[in-house]
Order: sequence, then structure tokens, then C-alpha cells
Amino acid sequence: MVDKSIPNLAVLYADVSGSTRLYEEHGDAVARADIALCVEIMSKAAASLGGETLKTIGDEVMCVFTEPVRAALGATEMQAALRKASEAGRFKMGTLHIKIGWHYGKVLWHEDDLLGEAPITAKQVIKLAKADEILTSGRSMEALPPAMFPKAHPIDRIPAEAWDGDLEVVRFPWQQAGDETQVSSAAMDMTMESAQGGLLLDYGGVRFRVDASQPRCRIGRGKDADLRVNGNFTSRQHAEITHRHGRFTLRDESFNGTVIAGDDGSVKRLRREEDVLSGSGMLGFGAAPDDDPGAAVRFRCE
Repeated sequence: MVDKSIPNLAVLYADVSGSTRLYEEHGDAVARADIALCVEIMSKAAASLGGETLKTIGDEVMCVFTEPVRAALGATEMQAALRKASEAGRFKMGTLHIKIGWHYGKVLWHEDDLLGEAPITAKQVIKLAKADEILTSGRSMEALPPAMFPKAHPIDRIPAEAWDGDLEVVRFPWQQAGDETQVSSAAMDMTMESAQGGLLLDYGGVRFRVDASQPRCRIGRGKDADLRVNGNFTSRQHAEITHRHGRFTLRDESFNGTVIAGDDGSVKRLRREEDVLSGSGMLGFGAAPDDDPGAAVRFRCE
């Protein structure tokens, strides 16, 4: 069962393309059996990458992943698994096609129902997907190591339903010109560990590197901190940065929060939350970097 205390999840929707037409052409019994098999294959593909299927709605599945990397891999595995099943003649209706949309962001639980930014945006994204496509959001792509999907590209920008502003919709190819899938879990498992070499932290000349050999950095005023930051509003145990599957996650554990100010102009404020670091910029532990230079740490992802 997914941990309901996790503030951010990747929510993925996948459904069978043209299911209404399939029922009309092949009849209820055949269509229902084939679509049930398709849903089973999609759920197993998601599970193979650590995903959990929360619900199935007719020809659609809703899955969640704790890490965006796993969601990206789960999407490609679903497409590849459906193609293999079709080529193997497992469907009486012939070749079936699916479309996928996913988003990594904040979630809220109401009993067993998942609400919040992630499911709203994932549902908005999949509405734009066509058969055999995988679409996600620009924000989700920022949480992935760039080397994993170099051919991903924006295709649209629309008003976001979950926040004020625009939603950038991104398509990333999952197949090559031939029949070989572009992304496979075996190859990508290796890529996840090597896509980002390290995260460099610089605090007034004191440097710390987070990577596969040193996967954790505890930050705060306390003596046990790996990087001691003496800001005016910095807690003894303020935050922690961890390296997992080729990405660097910052988790705030403080009362005053942590500010991520990217060199690209983006600003994120965390309070008892976590987010993925990418690119370069400044971190403010307890206040914005400009408001309290004594708590400012420069970071750079390699």
C-alpha cells in the first residue's frame, strides 16, 4: 500500500484508445474480455516498476508511483507490454493501443480517494494524448534526469487546472523507428544510477558532494550536521538531501522552511515537504537566500 504521508506522488492514467468503437465492432463479450486483459497487463507493468494501481475505471487504470523516474519507466513498460501482447496474438480484437498521461506533484487523500495537483493534472494531460502516446507535464520532466529522455519535447501550453498559470505538455518518444522500444527497464535501471553524477553544495567555501558513494547530506546548525549552516532562522536539524535512483531529493524538516531559488528564476518554498533538485541555484535554510545570506548554500547538479 502506498504511504499516505508522502506529500508528492506521480499519478499516471492509462486507457485503451477507441474502446467505444471496439465494443461496437466486436461485441460486448469479446471487447470486455480483451480490455480486461489489457488492464491486467498495464497493472502488472506498473507493478514491475514499483507502481500501485489504485483503481480501474472500465478501460482506464489509475496508478501511483513514489518516484517520477519510476512513473516514466512504468509508462514505457506499459506501452512495450501492450505491443508485445498484441504481436503475440493475445487479443481477439487484434492490436490494441493505449494512451498515457502522468504528472508528479502534490497529493491529498480523502479516505481512499486521491485528490490534489497530481491527479488533476494527470487527468488534464491524458485528455490530450493520442493512441500510442505518453504525455506528461513540464514540471514532471524537471524532476527527471535530463539524460534519461533526451528526445522529450513540449507540444502544447494550456491553462492549468491545478494552479494559476500555464501547464506545459510534454511528449517523450518511447519507441524507435523499428520495433525495438527506446526505453526498457533493464537499460533504464542503469541510467537512473548514472544519469546525474553528483550534487555539489558550497557554503562559504565549505563544500560537500552528494552522489552514489555519499548518498546523504544532513543540513542544520547542530553538531551532527554534515553541512553546518549558521543562518539566523536555521534549525539544528533543518533539512536532508538524499541521492536515490539518479536524482537528488531535498526534504525540509524545519519550522521556518527551506527556499529553493533556481538560477532559471524559479522559486519554491518547502515546509515539512520534499522536492527534487535540478540544475543550479541557491538554497535558503530558514529564509530566502537574499534575506539571510548566512543561511544561503549554492547547489549545482552535475
